[in-house]
Formats: sequence, structure tokens, C-alpha cells
Amino acid sequence: MNELTERFWSADLADLKRGYTYDKETDAYICLRCGESFEEGGVYPIGGRLYEARKAAQVHGAEAHEPMLAYLLTLDKKQTGLTDLQKDLIGMFAEGLQDADIVKRTGGGSTSTIRNHRFAMKEKAKQAKLYLAIMELLDEQGVGGPKFIPIHRTATQVDDRYALTQEEYDELIARYMPNGPEGPLESFPVKQKRKLALIRHMAGYFERNRCYSETEVNELLKRFSEDDYVTLRRYLIDYGFLDRKDDGSEYWVQG
Repeated sequence: MNELTERFWSADLADLKRGYTYDKETDAYICLRCGESFEEGGVYPIGGRLYEARKAAQVHGAEAHEPMLAYLLTLDKKQTGLTDLQKDLIGMFAEGLQDADIVKRTGGGSTSTIRNHRFAMKEKAKQAKLYLAIMELLDEQGVGGPKFIPIHRTATQVDDRYALTQEEYDELIARYMPNGPEGPLESFPVKQKRKLALIRHMAGYFERNRCYSETEVNELLKRFSEDDYVTLRRYLIDYGFLDRKDDGSEYWVQG
């Protein structure tokens, strides 16, 4: 899961728009939403037809997931910089609604207000392009600063708890799991930033596209703490790493 999160945030603009990326090391096209991999040279059956790797990644995205625009609009405000109102407006823009139609649907405002929102978002897009160019140029010069741990896409609330460098993360894992990254925990920290780092680490032991029973989740977490595995399970849900059915019969990796 951590690998997919890092792949998502390191993807370029074109990859984010189409929903998959090419990995040179594995010579495969990888879905940015679920991690499904399509190795170059292979042939993949989808919907009764056969596709080569790149086309298979494209068809998979269209058939197995919502459109990439809709998916990106589900991300947290701290990740997209968009307010809920702006997300709703973009969704209606994508439907092709005219300003007057949007006013009718929302039941408030005016066409001039909607037009101003369109203008403001266009201006924000221009600023974003310049900011992206500036940051990429900074990184190319090798002075971009420390590497931060990527924020998982299903984070329930993005705040300063996520301001964690790779070095800090590695130090926390070593500190609280002195016998190795597979546990057990020597103790569970009080500070939320440290808790989040450890829960993120544990989440990496769960497989994507697999459903777990509560017993299986418990057994996996007991390697980290025989006494507090229920607390760890709750944090995995609270932080948005895992989701579950209301009756707790099934758990799975979010995103």
C-alpha cells in the first residue's frame, strides 16, 4: 500500500489525468487507483476481449473505477486545495451545465457568481502551473529539502501530523520496534504524529484487493501488540487506512 501511495504522488500530470503510470523497473503499466499491474508483452482478457498491456491498463481504469476526475475530487481539501463548494461546481461543470442551470440546481446565488467561480478557478490553474514548474526546477537543482513521507490518499484529515520526513519515520520505526519492523511494539506513543507513523507502517502489511475477517486482522496486528491489537485496528479505520462493513465481518485496504 505504501508503494502505491508513493507511486500516486510521484506520478506526473499526464499519469494523474489518465489514471495509470509506466514503471520502468517492472516494465509494466500500473493503475494509480488500485495498483493493478499490466506487464509489457502480456495479453490481458477484459470483458471478453484481449488487450496488450497499455490498452489493458486504460480499459481496466474505465471499467473498474470511476472517472479520474471524479476520483481526484474525492481527495481531501489539504490534498487538492479545493473547497467542497469548488468540488461541487467542478462536478457540475464536468456535466456540461450552464451557469443558469447550476443556479437552479443549487437553489442559490446568481449566474454572475458562478461565472466568477469559473474565472477564479481558471486563475488558480495558471498559478498552479507556475508553482509546479518552480518546485520541479528546485528539485532538479537538488535543493528541494528533505523527502517527506507521502500522505495516503484516503486520509480522513490532513494536518501537521503528516509533516514527517523519511528520516523521522525510519527513526520512529526503529525506536518503537527495536526488534525489527515486524514488531513487536515496545510501547505505543501518546503523540498523534508518532501514532500515525506507526499505524501507517502496520497498514503496509495488509494486501490490497483482499477482504479480511476481523479475526485475520487481529492475528496480523498481534505481531505488533498482543494486548493492544483492538486499539491498533481502530486506528487503522480512524486514519483511513482500512475500511470495513458495519457489522465488522469484512475489512479491506481503502483507496
